[in-house]
Amino acid sequence: MKRHIVSVGLFLLLALAFAVCAAPAATESAEKKMSKKAAKLMSQALEAIQAKQPDTAIDILIQVIALEPENAMVRHNLGVLYFEKGLPEEAISNFEVALQLQPDYQNALLALRQALFEAGKTAGAQGDHEKANVALLKLESLPLPPSENKGLRASAFYLLGYNFFNLKQYTKAIEYFGKCQSVEGLEQDSMDLYANATYFLGMMGHIQGQYEASNTNFRKYLSLFAAADAKPEFYAHAHYFVGANLFRLLEARMAKGEVAGMAEATAEILPYLNAAVENKIPSEDAHVMLGNCYVYQKDYEKAVQAYQRLIELFPQSQQLKNYQAFLSELQKMLPQAAPGKKKR
Repeated sequence: MKRHIVSVGLFLLLALAFAVCAAPAATESAEKKMSKKAAKLMSQALEAIQAKQPDTAIDILIQVIALEPENAMVRHNLGVLYFEKGLPEEAISNFEVALQLQPDYQNALLALRQALFEAGKTAGAQGDHEKANVALLKLESLPLPPSENKGLRASAFYLLGYNFFNLKQYTKAIEYFGKCQSVEGLEQDSMDLYANATYFLGMMGHIQGQYEASNTNFRKYLSLFAAADAKPEFYAHAHYFVGANLFRLLEARMAKGEVAGMAEATAEILPYLNAAVENKIPSEDAHVMLGNCYVYQKDYEKAVQAYQRLIELFPQSQQLKNYQAFLSELQKMLPQAAPGKKKR
């Protein structure tokens, strides 16, 4: 079955501001006065910003840095301009230098974390999941500012999980989707993000054959939207996975010769698979398992209907001959109509 990717809205959490006069923190390095020439250039840079001439402002700030190489505020402001121009690598480099010059510079730390997040989000959207994780793992290694919106941290964890999922590094994906879920208050503050992390944790369990753990997450996902009028795009897929997990568990029991409780087991599975096929998820497996469940219940008429629908929907299937042969056998098991009475 195709693994569907759930898209998630992420957050722009930091409004980066151009600061000229205010010292970033009360430290000796920040309090040092600029030379008259550097101060004049800073005024010119501010005028360029106000005139919406960022390239001119960048050129001027580079001149200021040549005069004031130890000034963290100038580095931060240059990083802001690069960030707003859509040049995350240049922005990140300047924010990092600002923090090296002044480790307690909270504005630079917030800006660096935001820039790393945006760089990771952009690379991931372009399909470069390894590059995305370089930026996001660097973000994770930084101190956590108390003033930062916790949504950024949760979103970074989610993106790390999503990237590791696409790289098929499922153990790491589970780790980071779990970290996303565990951010305090996430279920209340950003239920969609929490739900999507839950969905992917269910996927990881299914892929790794951990069907009971998978169902814990998929049932949680379904419960989050049970009362909602509008269901998310992958609500039907979650039903499929619950049904598929239960079916695999039933198969494992049957392989051990444990056939007691078959009717109860299939009765639990059927509503999930029916919900999946009624919502037309593109899966042969859903129809096959549905038909098999009806066979286990000895409801051959519904089993025939399920396999007929399977053949109609997937005429190009490589298993088509097998399905047709099985359907033929099922049809032989249907009760025959009573023969009409002969006329005298």
